[in-house]
Amino acid sequence: MDIKLSLKYTIAFLALTFVMHEAHEIVHTTVGRIICGCWGQRDFNVWELCDGCIKKHPIALVATFAGPIFTFIMIWIGSSMLKDSNSNRKKSFGFSLIFANMPFARLVLNPTLGGGDEIYGINQILHNHSLSTIVGVIILTLILAFPLYKAFITINKKRIAYFLLFLLAPILIDLLMVLGVMNSLLTKGILSHYWILGSPILVTVWTIFVCLIFIFTRKNIYKLAR
Repeated sequence: MDIKLSLKYTIAFLALTFVMHEAHEIVHTTVGRIICGCWGQRDFNVWELCDGCIKKHPIALVATFAGPIFTFIMIWIGSSMLKDSNSNRKKSFGFSLIFANMPFARLVLNPTLGGGDEIYGINQILHNHSLSTIVGVIILTLILAFPLYKAFITINKKRIAYFLLFLLAPILIDLLMVLGVMNSLLTKGILSHYWILGSPILVTVWTIFVCLIFIFTRKNIYKLAR
């Protein structure tokens, strides 16, 4: 697959990245709602179960793993589209889906910073953060190694440069835009009242906005490869 970046593709890809970020968080809170019977509150990257739920329903820990499981499914769906026999359109979407779910954040960044859903959830079971980190990284490596390898070998030209670009750029932009700008607006009280799905109004507005951007630009997500 020969990669050809364009502004139209970049906009569609970033919209997909933001949509996947929001979908990940919504899966967390929705599973929590199903188990607990009430919505926990969230911002753009931190979510919680409603008060007292984990004590009444210890199985609610499943909500912690639900977000990553959704993300891993999306990554593996993307990886399945990278078959040599598939068209460049299908490969373009599959490649984009892998990196829009920010696998580097799950595999390296979160464990390095001592957090992440996977390690937090495992630690709730093992009650040993160091051991949980080791176990978590091993599991994450087993899950993500093949999709990343598949994406890497799919690139024909400037393989290392494009791989690193897609591996790192989405995380940096997500951190800047979502965790930097949008969460800062929340802390300043802008549209910070909670309403549907346990989310502040600003989170819902952002979710609708990025979904609309992707809907209107989605045809460009198929145009990465040539």
